[in-house]
Amino acid sequence: MFSFRYHCYQGAVLTSLEDVTQPDISIRELEERWGLSRNGLKSRAKALGVELIRVSSTCTVWPGAYVELGDRLHEHLSAGAPMATFPGLAPTDAKSVSSAITSSTKKESELAGMAAALVSAIAPLTAVPADPLSRAKGLAEAADHALVLTTDELVALGVKGVDGFADGDEAYGYAFSKHRQRNRTLWTVERTIGTSNLAGPKAVQSSGPRSVGFAAHISPQANGFNLFAQTTIC
Repeated sequence: MFSFRYHCYQGAVLTSLEDVTQPDISIRELEERWGLSRNGLKSRAKALGVELIRVSSTCTVWPGAYVELGDRLHEHLSAGAPMATFPGLAPTDAKSVSSAITSSTKKESELAGMAAALVSAIAPLTAVPADPLSRAKGLAEAADHALVLTTDELVALGVKGVDGFADGDEAYGYAFSKHRQRNRTLWTVERTIGTSNLAGPKAVQSSGPRSVGFAAHISPQANGFNLFAQTTIC
């Protein structure tokens, strides 16, 4: 195992290794050779992927293995060619790739948020409007068919404040009857305004010959006691 030392003097750096063909060179010497400022030289080193070596607080060197690469870049730029066309540029490092990916992901997230906000803004304009008669139709059907409803079902029909209804309370043209079954509140509704459109029972008439001298004439409204009162003797 061997060791070596850097010596910074007059811009040159020497080592004690004899097998090093190109010694590292102080960046001060390269600044003069290439006519660059310190920042300009560091920019070229970064573009080439060259890692400068800090020997001491007053001595930083350019690795000898990359001096020729730096000279070729200088000739390329001196000829008026752009940096991007130089074939020896270092590939994008992992950190830069990660940064680019993060930036891209952030932009995609922002675009997705904007799209979601746009959809939310447009949705009310394109939504199918609710049927304004849905509550009336639901209550009419429940009354006409003597349906038994739960509190949640009445709420779903649009009956507001049903939780505070007492037995027999009226609203929306209906009377709400309250029932209890197995610790559960149930409701039935009856019309207090208007009438049902359901067809009534058909009249029953004698269609055959009178065999006993009696015929029953029953009107569509006949039921119970009225049925007896409306029966006539022929």
